[in-house]
Amino acid sequence: MTNGIKCSQRSDIPVFRALDMLRQVHELEEKGEDIKKMGAGQPCFGAPQEALDYAIETIKSDPRQGYTEALGMRALRERIAAHYESYYGYKNLDPARIVVGSGSSSAMILSFLAAFDIGDTIALIAPTYPAYRNILKAIGLNIVEIESREQDNYQPTRELLENCGHEFQGLIVNSPSNPAGTMISTAGLKDICAWCDENNVRLISDEAYHGITYEEKAATAVKYSQNAIVLNTFSKYFAMTGWRLGWAVVPDTLADRVKKLSENLFVSPPTIAQHLAWKIFDHTDVLDSYVAQYRKNREILRRELPKIGIKTFTNAAGAFYIYADIHHLSNDSEEFCRRALSEAKVSLT
Repeated sequence: MTNGIKCSQRSDIPVFRALDMLRQVHELEEKGEDIKKMGAGQPCFGAPQEALDYAIETIKSDPRQGYTEALGMRALRERIAAHYESYYGYKNLDPARIVVGSGSSSAMILSFLAAFDIGDTIALIAPTYPAYRNILKAIGLNIVEIESREQDNYQPTRELLENCGHEFQGLIVNSPSNPAGTMISTAGLKDICAWCDENNVRLISDEAYHGITYEEKAATAVKYSQNAIVLNTFSKYFAMTGWRLGWAVVPDTLADRVKKLSENLFVSPPTIAQHLAWKIFDHTDVLDSYVAQYRKNREILRRELPKIGIKTFTNAAGAFYIYADIHHLSNDSEEFCRRALSEAKVSLT
């Protein structure tokens, strides 16, 4: 209570520490500090120039840029559906199942609202993307965390799910993983999809880092379950972070529910960002060159981290993340990151 006027308990959520660290970085940069930024999960490149030029011309030709359909422009949804055929070999994805939103976060919220009721329980595989917890709490869902194991590459397995001792209606998986950078194998994902279908658990597969992999392509749950919700974004591989655009592929049974929720909650995704996203599929050669640079960055870290005493870390098979053990240096990783920022001018999370 504040002066007798109520504040909601659902909004009393922890700070998103990665973004709080980014805020501190921006404050130091405004003071003229040169910060080596390695703490936020975003590309070090922007969208390809030719795609940006297309967006600029689109604004010039139609400065109004009014609302689109609530689920996104039909042309963009068709292009995303075509991407599932060209990249994953999955044919005939109905664009009506594709929900375009303001980043994958809004698509995530719409999907959760459509699939679950207040009080339902969602399982997370720890370590996990911290915003999941906060989003789920804010919309009235309960959370159980299932601790993953190093021998399983910090990813879920059928055995882990069967023996976790919890009941839940939904399961979120993330491959490549934030923060571990690890991946679920194709066989492993098929097994998890089957387990969820067998146990009436709605799978939410967060595929935000697909396209940024270093040994093999990541598999999509779209191919292995008709009940899964699949999330993706234009913020990572497509390097459109600040344009705030993403999508979900939802089951037929949820599509109309998500449409009505989207119309009422968000009206429509940003129009000009959708035009840029439509065009960016023409420039995957440039995007792949970005991934080649991320690979070089990863190799530098894998080679140099042991030289400064950080010798235990994940294989970083995808995404931007190395999940490192620093227990011999500190028992407080957040304080370690604060010191790295203040003393070494390097941002970590």
